[in-house]
Amino acid sequence: MDLQVVVEGAEAATHTVGLCDWLGLEDELRGRVRPQRRAPKPGEMGASVELLTVAVGSGGAVVVLLQSVCTWLTSRGADVKVTVSADDGRRIEVDVRRAADPAAVLREVAEQFPAAGERHSES
Repeated sequence: MDLQVVVEGAEAATHTVGLCDWLGLEDELRGRVRPQRRAPKPGEMGASVELLTVAVGSGGAVVVLLQSVCTWLTSRGADVKVTVSADDGRRIEVDVRRAADPAAVLREVAEQFPAAGERHSES
């Protein structure tokens, strides 16, 4: 399963690149994060990163992804929101305030992606 990760807020493209680099450092996510670029707007020098696609399979990588997003948000303190969504409409939104309570975010992960929560608790 692939998840889309969108960063919203001031300097979203810059934050998206930073988050991509951050997620790439996670052992379980290494090689699974792909930046998706949009065509440049008139007057822009090049394409910017619009979103990230993360191949999480059916295992605990969803939990690792959301834990890492929470840590990234709290370490940055930036006023941005990160939305993680699946093609079937499931989605989780995390901002700096929500990231301060990662247990609540992980409970939402378990509700939205039950198989991921079960697999993660087994390991």
